[in-house]
Amino acid sequence: MTETLIIEPRWIWDAAGGLRGDHYVVVQGNRIADVTRERPTMEARRLTLPDGLLIPGFVNLHNHAFSAPLFRGLADDIADGDLPGDIVYSLLMPMGDIAAETLSPDEIGDVAEMALLETLKGGSTTIMDVWRLQQAPFIERGRRLGLRTYSCPYLFSTPKMDMTPDGKPITAPPAADTGFDTVLSLFRQYDEGPMGRTRVGYGPHGLDTCTPELLTQIGRTAEEIGCPLTIHAAQSQVELDIVRARYGKSPIEHLRDLGLLKPGTVLAHCVMATDEELAIIREYGAAVASCPYAFARSGLGVPFARFLDSGIRLGVGTDGVGLDMVAELRAAQMLAKVQAGRAGIASAERMLRAATADGAAAIGRHDLGTLAPGATADLLLFDLAGARYQPVWNPLQALLTNGVAADLHSLFVDGVALLSDHRVVVADEAAVVKRGAAAIRRVWDTARSMGRIPKGVAERGAV
Repeated sequence: MTETLIIEPRWIWDAAGGLRGDHYVVVQGNRIADVTRERPTMEARRLTLPDGLLIPGFVNLHNHAFSAPLFRGLADDIADGDLPGDIVYSLLMPMGDIAAETLSPDEIGDVAEMALLETLKGGSTTIMDVWRLQQAPFIERGRRLGLRTYSCPYLFSTPKMDMTPDGKPITAPPAADTGFDTVLSLFRQYDEGPMGRTRVGYGPHGLDTCTPELLTQIGRTAEEIGCPLTIHAAQSQVELDIVRARYGKSPIEHLRDLGLLKPGTVLAHCVMATDEELAIIREYGAAVASCPYAFARSGLGVPFARFLDSGIRLGVGTDGVGLDMVAELRAAQMLAKVQAGRAGIASAERMLRAATADGAAAIGRHDLGTLAPGATADLLLFDLAGARYQPVWNPLQALLTNGVAADLHSLFVDGVALLSDHRVVVADEAAVVKRGAAAIRRVWDTARSMGRIPKGVAERGAV
């Protein structure tokens, strides 16, 4: 018999219905059965929170869960001269190589699970995550926790990236094994279809690290099998220079000409895209996943105000830095206001829409990101009773201006509580963290002993 749950918060919000007070949400199985002003009298389990704000679960549209603990502290406070080149190619990718070579599958799974717990506690119910093929245990750990995951493993035209002395990628002719068939095998093993909780697709790294032949093959196959597709695009000057030199066009134009710029494709970052290129993205219906917090860490601004003004389909991701979506939305909101010089841009409601309904639409899941009857019950219940919120004038503004993810009372995926009364209920959090942290420390120790941590970064490390 399907259990019925009645959630009784102070406020509810979704992009379609806006902010409403004194409503009740009835959940039956994995679906929202009703949203009503009349208090249901049926016999059911009840979750009552007098200062609660119920919203759809956050769709984290671009993330690298494994990277968050791996680079925690290593990629912060980078000064001029600390690295031989771009941070992606001279620090992040080499450290990822060392992790892949050092850790066992179980250890990789422990790190992934630790990061996924952090992501869960940050309010993400759906996560589009890009990881290296060696990190495939991510899929099982996500399933174990009950999260909705879109796994899009990296592909490169060479399995192990070679670099120039100044830290730029060298993409050789197509390798014998790019990992293409491995992703297809993972798709056949794990993918649960368009409405499933576990999805597997393709995440080619970028236009500077993948040949046109590989990208064309990926695009054709993704369309044939109906799998997710995401790619980094226009994310750095290094990428722009390489793509322009090789193909005589910008990354966005290159994507369009390869046939990859279309609904269902998620473009990560696009921080270097011009207004004209944003118009192309809008015209072709692709989505942009913006991750302002990660770029701010490197002293780089994300043109979030231009994204909002452009009319593109815009989602938000945490990119494997801080995995807290509330903090990410606040960073994006403040950045947009400063950039535009307009306090009214990036309202709390607009930011929440980007993280819910718009993110869901980007992956073709209109049953997510909404509190409508019939929608899938991926839900967040925040407790706004604390002093940081009181008195509440507008709960959405209160959440984004003053809120923290630690005030997340309950999180549901498919109607199942993964977090309840502020506590993770699907794992032994302390044990997971202990195992995951030990694995990361082993990678750091290995990299240090090999002299693979750049000197400027190594000097700041703890003894």
